[in-house]
Amino acid sequence: MKKLNNMPIVAILLCFLAIFISVPVFSQSEKAQDLPGRSVVIDIDSPETSLYQIAVPNLQGSKLGPEAAEVLRNDFKLVSLFKVLDARSFVENANAMGLNINKSDWSVVGAQSVIKGDIKQSGSSLNVEMRLYEIAKGSSPTLSKSYRTNASHLRGVMHQFANEVLRVLTGEPGHFDTRLAFAMRKGPGRKDVYVSDFDGHSVGRISKGRGVAMLPSFGPGGIWYSVLTKFGMFITRSGKNEKAVFSGTGMNMGVTACGNRLFFTSTRTGNAEIFSSDLEGNDLRQLTRHRGIDVSPSCGPGGKIAFVSDRHGGPQVFTMNGDGSGVKRVTYRGEYNQTPAWCPDPKKPLIAFTGRGGGSMDIFTVNLQTGEYLRLTQGQGSNKDPAFSPDCRMVAFASSRGGIFLSNAEGLNQNKVVSGAAETVRWSR
Repeated sequence: MKKLNNMPIVAILLCFLAIFISVPVFSQSEKAQDLPGRSVVIDIDSPETSLYQIAVPNLQGSKLGPEAAEVLRNDFKLVSLFKVLDARSFVENANAMGLNINKSDWSVVGAQSVIKGDIKQSGSSLNVEMRLYEIAKGSSPTLSKSYRTNASHLRGVMHQFANEVLRVLTGEPGHFDTRLAFAMRKGPGRKDVYVSDFDGHSVGRISKGRGVAMLPSFGPGGIWYSVLTKFGMFITRSGKNEKAVFSGTGMNMGVTACGNRLFFTSTRTGNAEIFSSDLEGNDLRQLTRHRGIDVSPSCGPGGKIAFVSDRHGGPQVFTMNGDGSGVKRVTYRGEYNQTPAWCPDPKKPLIAFTGRGGGSMDIFTVNLQTGEYLRLTQGQGSNKDPAFSPDCRMVAFASSRGGIFLSNAEGLNQNKVVSGAAETVRWSR
């Protein structure tokens, strides 16, 4: 693709933004093998014997008890490891047992574990006692936690306890206290950056609502994002009142923080290339030098960077070291692959990406060691912009079905957590 030094700025914006918003712009590409399909879509609730059965009765002692229990139930549902038992099946006399359990009462309903809790409330102040019982281990709790908090932080306490439950039951803690960042269209010429809890609760706007803000990313100092103006695009972060951290001629966009460096796309040379800078926008370094378009940097384990390039025709996913060396193509199936996102766990060498397969945009993963592809969505509208949870148990993505969905790493148990025209989802680590 030719460089665009002499093109009007509007044409440059349209061309380079297209690769970020899933609008095909490339007319030629190397012939590639098709991306895989999904032969069968399985409902995660159907193979009940493969899911760990957990019971979460309402917490006692306060009218906040049902709300608190529902946070736990939803966490366990979304992570796709548990069958949360229907509270209507419970036979235990909760008032008589308090925070203790009668093992046989829970065995009869099929519970493998039971969570019980009690809230003592004085005004807005709360003392919360939580217990986890593993039925096979008897009637003594295997996890006990006490929290002193206030009513506005009760959801956070429940997420913390759910993290600990996963640590006890799986050996690895959960990440239910993490957050999502995303952009959302709010009308003609209007787009804003938002943040929410991982479960879609507490959605809040980060950008100023003055125009087009997009492409968010978590990093040092807060949420980093790009702001489009009629003169180009600059990079800023929350707390800066949309003062540019990095600007310059043309487009500066799609920032990701990796260690103590920022990685982003800039057209300052007349072509879209990957650059890095320090966290103040200084010490600028050009990492790619190719006549093709290089965009969408994403930080991976060990400081590796994934990015998208059309240097072989249509856009494909590549990786490189943080200094720009060791460039390697990693997707060879599909003719239009974009928006890569690493699994943060170095033991799981996976990159999720958006690919065009069978005429629709869908979510895929590729294993960097084996080259194996997995399709997470199919026949469910248009799906794009994946992001792994910190433990890689879950994937978030934007869908034309009306918002942000979460699934497990195989694409099963899909649940909408945020409603609206969302895009470019990112997950805090």
